[in-house]
Amino acid sequence: MTAVAAAARLQAIQQLRGQLRAAAAPVMARGVFPTGLASLDALLPGGGIAAGSVVEWLSRGPGQSATSLALRSSAGLLSQPGCLAVIDEARGFFPAMAPLHGIPLSRILLVQPPPDTRSGSGQALWALEQTARSRGVKVVLAWMNRCTSAVVRRLQLAVEHSGATVMLIRPAAALQQPSFADLRLLVEPSVVARQRLLNIRLMRSRQGLLCEGCAQLYQEPSERFVSVAGDVAS
Repeated sequence: MTAVAAAARLQAIQQLRGQLRAAAAPVMARGVFPTGLASLDALLPGGGIAAGSVVEWLSRGPGQSATSLALRSSAGLLSQPGCLAVIDEARGFFPAMAPLHGIPLSRILLVQPPPDTRSGSGQALWALEQTARSRGVKVVLAWMNRCTSAVVRRLQLAVEHSGATVMLIRPAAALQQPSFADLRLLVEPSVVARQRLLNIRLMRSRQGLLCEGCAQLYQEPSERFVSVAGDVAS
């Protein structure tokens, strides 16, 4: 190999190394985005949802209210370029819900992986990790009945580099499992005076902050959220 060829090869290797370092570098310009729900923002560290984080929405009910809250919380994050990727293995997501929470249908990427009967959610987990790594995706929404701490840790590493935020809808039974999620929020629906009341409790914060009490919202049949004090929240 001639000296010229060797120098060209060395330069190419250095360029590739620089590109790899740039791709692996964490996204630093992030921030916290309010949900627009005053009582919930008052409970959250920093007053909103942090970009580049993993958020678990745990529900004692079927999960519809937790899904609505996750969508409403995603609207602020989508003020930046990027889409909302929905990993819908069960085919239970209704895209018409998104505009009710301020998310245009044009910003949604609907991913419907084939059900994996052998491992439970193998295909969905693969799709979840791939979209979480994509810098064209701003928020990922997924339903996970079974999700190990190792999986959540991999998601956390992925979003640290991509800047995406992952919203996981999970059953309340997941409280018995450890988690690396940045936030764990428990949604407890009930009916008070024929109105659907949601108690949202902050169960875990990666920042280690202690937050007492809970956020309380009424959810109307139209999906709109109203604070207990009567102010329109969404």
